[in-house]
Amino acid sequence: MKDDLKILKIAVTGSAGSGKSLVCHCFKTIGLVTLDCDVIARQVVEPGTTGFEEVITLFGQKIVNKQGSLDRARLRSIIINNAGLRKKMESILHPLINREMVFQMENAEYKEKKAVAVEVPLLFECGLKEYFDTTITVLSEDRDLVERICKRDSVKKEDALKMLDLQMSQQDKISMADHVIINKGDKSELFGSVECLFDKIQKEFLTT
Repeated sequence: MKDDLKILKIAVTGSAGSGKSLVCHCFKTIGLVTLDCDVIARQVVEPGTTGFEEVITLFGQKIVNKQGSLDRARLRSIIINNAGLRKKMESILHPLINREMVFQMENAEYKEKKAVAVEVPLLFECGLKEYFDTTITVLSEDRDLVERICKRDSVKKEDALKMLDLQMSQQDKISMADHVIINKGDKSELFGSVECLFDKIQKEFLTT
């Protein structure tokens, strides 16, 4: 990114299953560059990376699958039941993810819109708000969160609830965000909400 090119940086957060990815897809359709910290999290632990080696050192070979990469289902099962190991893993991965996120924002190719929307699940938990011009929390009904997590990750309701219990509450995320988008499950309605909000944010950004 050129030094004289001012980019509008938008963070999209929310609980697991809230619809963060769908909101970012809407931003991409509008013409924004979009990034996903979950994707970046996978990139920093690809076989051969420092992140991969450090995670293996922490958990052992039992979390390596037959293909030689991380067995994510097994790893997820371990960390949702062991807070100590989860925190140790986070201390390894979060700095790597944050550095890569900033690098990708700075080096993306901006064409239609001089703006980037980044899906950041742990935006507030990791103190990443300072990297962005504005923040959005995506809100959904609790029952929808559980249903989507179960379907997405092929897990039982009990594990979905455990996953949500590990995260900051929806109300806390709302209180810390600059904007809120409600996802009721209607894609066309959600797209309209994203489009209207981006128009508003753009106007605010251009006048600051």
